[in-house]
Amino acid sequence: MKQKEIVSNLAVITHLTGASNYTWVYFKDRPRLLVSKSLTYFEKLLPSCIRIHKTALINPAYIQDITPPLRAKAPGSITMVGGTLLPISRRRWLEVADSLHASNTTHDETNGTEGLREEPVEMNGKSQVGRAKQGIELPERFVYTFMQDERKRQLLAEIISEKCPHYTIQFFESSTSLIGQLPQTVPESLPALVLLEVRTVGWALLNTLEFIKTDNRFRQIPTVVFLREQSGNDVEICYAAGANSVVCETNYVAFTEATERICRYWLTFAALPIDKVMSSK
Repeated sequence: MKQKEIVSNLAVITHLTGASNYTWVYFKDRPRLLVSKSLTYFEKLLPSCIRIHKTALINPAYIQDITPPLRAKAPGSITMVGGTLLPISRRRWLEVADSLHASNTTHDETNGTEGLREEPVEMNGKSQVGRAKQGIELPERFVYTFMQDERKRQLLAEIISEKCPHYTIQFFESSTSLIGQLPQTVPESLPALVLLEVRTVGWALLNTLEFIKTDNRFRQIPTVVFLREQSGNDVEICYAAGANSVVCETNYVAFTEATERICRYWLTFAALPIDKVMSSK
């Protein structure tokens, strides 16, 4: 199929992805096609398509879901009809949102797709304006916490609210109630991080770690232990029981600094196979 034929068949093209000077063209009802032209070449010939990433050009008529960036400096994503998930470059998000909003009038009547609208998106109780497809809600994400010190609870809540506003903290009165909640939670609502703060290593802490780390449904959830008083080989025992990190902090300043770094790492940078593990059970 020649380039001109491809352009004339836009109605059945869902998206295009580029790799150097080659482009994969994806169709609604036929196998993909590799063409020896760059993605930029097709971007110029297909003005109704939207460049969402340096490697992806989409036909907005075939958008299934849109996920805005969930935090600053993070990419969003678009799911195309058929289930293909494509990233939206964080630098392109506002431009992409405007393009999708503008293309709505054209595509609604001709292609029967749902419209996009500018509306508040709820993130942890805070209303943030964003462009979202009608009927699509951002998934709620959780941090489960057992923390005995009330001041540390307040500090943690402030850190999450400021640094990771798309996460909701769920505090538990005991580690037993925390692990009692896990089996009752649907896979998509399981916590992305568990924080356990105790004075010393004891049976309750070790039982909690063992419960989480020996169950295939939960073992991939990052679990961090904060120790107020360390003695002997407490740190080694926690790691042996499955803790992903152990923090020995002596004051609120140290706690705040450590918690900010931990949340930034586990909730922002770390890539985890949680979804795959959850769905395999």
